[in-house]
Amino acid sequence: MSVNTFVYPYPTNVFIIRQLGMSVEEFCELHDYKQSTVATWSYRSRAVGLLPCDFLYCLSLSSGWPMDKVYKELLVLEEQYLRSIDPKKVKEQVQ
Repeated sequence: MSVNTFVYPYPTNVFIIRQLGMSVEEFCELHDYKQSTVATWSYRSRAVGLLPCDFLYCLSLSSGWPMDKVYKELLVLEEQYLRSIDPKKVKEQVQ
């Protein structure tokens, strides 16, 4: 069993920390995003599909991955996140 080392396991946070090897604060500073904006997405569990395209583009630039690969990875992370907070929620979304 793996241990969750993320305080905020929201998909964008996990992607930035794990794939980019930087803090969310560093990422926001690098790409001129307000950290409070990104934190609000996490706090409110904003769906990956509702993230701004320019934010996904910044993730793509930083990772060196195509935007579609970043988006697919975020969707996988989102599914894991939803399972961790409410296992029934994932089943409801699939139906």
